[in-house]
Amino acid sequence: MRQREFNPQTWVSIKWFWLMLVLPFLVSMSIAQTGGDQGNLEMKGKVAFTPHNLSLGGRQTAGSEGTLTDYSLCRYCHMPRVTPAVEPLWYRKEAIRNFETRQTIEAPADKVFPVDPDSRTCLFCHDGTVAPGFPRRPVDANPQVNLTAPQAVSAENYNTHLFTFPASGLEISQPDSGSLLFMGENKTVRCGTCHDPHNNENGRFLKVTNDGSQICLQCHHMQNWGNSTHGNPENPVLKPLKQIACLQCHEIHTLPTKAKLLRSDENSLCLSCHDGMQDDSTEVLSRYNLQEVFEKPFIHPIRINPNVTQIGYGSGASRWQGGFSEDRSVRCGDCHNPHAVQAEEPSPFLPGALMFVKGVDAMGFTNGNAEFEFQVCYKCHGYNQNAEPSSDVARLFATSNRSFHPVEGPGNSAYVPSLKEGWSEQSMITCTDCHGNDDVAGVAGPHGSNIPHILKKPYADSTIPYAAPEESELCFQCHVEQKILQDNGFKFHNLHIQQAGFACSACHNPHGSQEMPGLIDLDRSYIEPTNGRKIVEADAPGHGTCYLSCHGKNHNGQSY
Repeated sequence: MRQREFNPQTWVSIKWFWLMLVLPFLVSMSIAQTGGDQGNLEMKGKVAFTPHNLSLGGRQTAGSEGTLTDYSLCRYCHMPRVTPAVEPLWYRKEAIRNFETRQTIEAPADKVFPVDPDSRTCLFCHDGTVAPGFPRRPVDANPQVNLTAPQAVSAENYNTHLFTFPASGLEISQPDSGSLLFMGENKTVRCGTCHDPHNNENGRFLKVTNDGSQICLQCHHMQNWGNSTHGNPENPVLKPLKQIACLQCHEIHTLPTKAKLLRSDENSLCLSCHDGMQDDSTEVLSRYNLQEVFEKPFIHPIRINPNVTQIGYGSGASRWQGGFSEDRSVRCGDCHNPHAVQAEEPSPFLPGALMFVKGVDAMGFTNGNAEFEFQVCYKCHGYNQNAEPSSDVARLFATSNRSFHPVEGPGNSAYVPSLKEGWSEQSMITCTDCHGNDDVAGVAGPHGSNIPHILKKPYADSTIPYAAPEESELCFQCHVEQKILQDNGFKFHNLHIQQAGFACSACHNPHGSQEMPGLIDLDRSYIEPTNGRKIVEADAPGHGTCYLSCHGKNHNGQSY
């Protein structure tokens, strides 16, 4: 008898024949061994009525009573853990280039790869090339915002919802023990944490419905979310926000170039809604058009700077580390916490738009969530080792100064007769009483203005001492113009303003003065000393003595 030669190809074919023959039995036994009673088997059988039924017959593999009768469809995901010499065409070795799913990968620090086999199985198809990824509404970069760095684009789809779980903290924790969401080994997030590949009753194979982002809120606990404009809007126009919730801004699966799972860079993302337009059916229309405000000549520069993407309401990074003096840019999240903003003001000194935003004190030290508006402003306009000293207005508002506008605390002058009704010597003001939109009917806040220094009303600059009274309109928001011109408080006001045509800024610093009373600022090029002295001495409220030379005249001991 002639001896047959061994054919490896024939042997592999026979092996695959028997594996496919016993696969249904292996699957059913596997279900039973993992706590799968008949009810669990029926739940797994629901895969026949989902898009995951990739068999040739489709839903014909299901019985009349909704139970699975043909287990051959299971083979597309539940492969025996072997690597045959000849593999079926549908058993893909890898998803996309640079995304090795069947090798041990040393993940770099900035890219996190899925480590559990189940998630890698999902990504055989859900890699952005075969099965669809998470549907998302694209947001084009805003040309008014993107002034420096082009938006990075990556072909990979692996840095989705991170396949790790951060340490529990104030705003994040693992799901409760009774939750249907569960972590994988080592408490890691995996595809199966949120998805059940066998059941599509909740849509997108979710384990529970995600209406109102219920899945997200099982791990993420944002401060004030339930009362915020984005989380629980009272305006009927904004009602869809409560339903869309997190998905209005975040991608559940996104690219590694997008910080915090955002659909776009932060500033462009905010302006996609806050531009007064509804670009598509999934966008919620905002009341005001912030985009046109940021097109004004004097704005907070919200240009994109990828080097400081982690600085803002949710970051422990310091703005000082971002080269502030070299790249003066700001993000919406530096002033606003999008999870906590609300219409109601918690206090007269903190608008609802600044709720739960990190702040700093007058010395530049972080002090938790800001309790006063100025603590948010001081993050950039207070003491900052990388900024110009002239931008440190905190030193001028200090309550230890000789005089100051009452921002950090009530003023120290008991005699201010020019104040309008409703104001007193014990009143306090905020930064946005002076700084903000010059359009009174437009959006509030210091986003942009047609007036220098982002002011609400005209204010003549101190570099030019002469100005008409209407050019100091900002001052007359709190002070009665006629009382000032009638020499109430200072007997030479009319002489200087009405007759000589001097601006308020010719003598006063609008923030404060460390050594002089009445906000008097002698640091002016047109004010010179006389007999070596340049000082104003206050003897009593509204009275004192000047030792200086100004507008061509010597005031050597001039009483007022």
